[in-house]
Amino acid sequence: MKSIWLLTCGVLLAGIVSAQEINFSRVQDMAIWYNQSLKTDKQNGLKLNYRNVQYGGQIAYNSISAMVDMPILSRAKKEAPNSGGYFSASAGAASDKSNQGILNNTLGLLGVSYAVPISKNETYAAIGFQGVYYRSNLNINGGSFFGDQYDKYGPVDGMASADRFASGWSYGYFNLNAGISVFNNSAFNKWYVGASVMHINKPFTDQAKSKEFRLPQAWGVQGGYKFATGIDDDECGFYAAMNWQGRAYKHFFNGTYSTPIKQMPGTAVGLGLGYRYEDALVPNIELRYMKLILGICYDINISGISASGIKRNGLELAVRLDF
Repeated sequence: MKSIWLLTCGVLLAGIVSAQEINFSRVQDMAIWYNQSLKTDKQNGLKLNYRNVQYGGQIAYNSISAMVDMPILSRAKKEAPNSGGYFSASAGAASDKSNQGILNNTLGLLGVSYAVPISKNETYAAIGFQGVYYRSNLNINGGSFFGDQYDKYGPVDGMASADRFASGWSYGYFNLNAGISVFNNSAFNKWYVGASVMHINKPFTDQAKSKEFRLPQAWGVQGGYKFATGIDDDECGFYAAMNWQGRAYKHFFNGTYSTPIKQMPGTAVGLGLGYRYEDALVPNIELRYMKLILGICYDINISGISASGIKRNGLELAVRLDF
């Protein structure tokens, strides 16, 4: 039992180090979380995500996120090409929670961006800013697994630990992010390239507010390309998001292919393969109906944790609605 508790805390507390890390695999839907300027279309959008991860059947946590984003444009300008510069706004919320409530991370996000055309073929340059409130809560519920709760004979019943984690722990902070990008929204070729920095203000993550507990800035690079044939309306896309924070890094890549179902106008089906660098392969399928997209992804663990005999898997569901 002690080993299970230690493993539980090790996995869950590792997530605290990369606060505000959005781990969902559909990079094309998650771009705005990392870079506010990557609101690359002129449609209102709603994105919902759910992810469940299990470690050897002993540990599980659930992640959810929701974001709504909208350009601040009249209907006529949304439909017209080369309609000039425009503002966009986003609001989002996300949560990571272990199945026994040991760790609960939540965040709320508000963002704004401005895109200005730099050519006549729907190519824009954009800049965006985000304000985020992040909170993390740790609840041990009296579990005996800290070092000073054991002696040479095993766990000591009722022993109080001097470790601050043993009595629970929580902190919250405000965070500032910024990003820039260039993107194109032509009829058959859509692409974007962006760069961002998160935790610009380097917030303190502990009440002591000492330099040892100050969150380092996170840097990111994003890119994507989607090609539509225009003949059969098939689409191919490749997307990437690379993130660095201190000595840690997390990179996502995803390739997709979709084709319409000719017997059912307005529908399409797609297949894809994602790669979370040194962590997992993520095969996925996509179903579309008009402006509604449903994605299903499954993690196949390829990380070093498999060498310890622990199996990890994850199931992810995504819904996107453009309106």
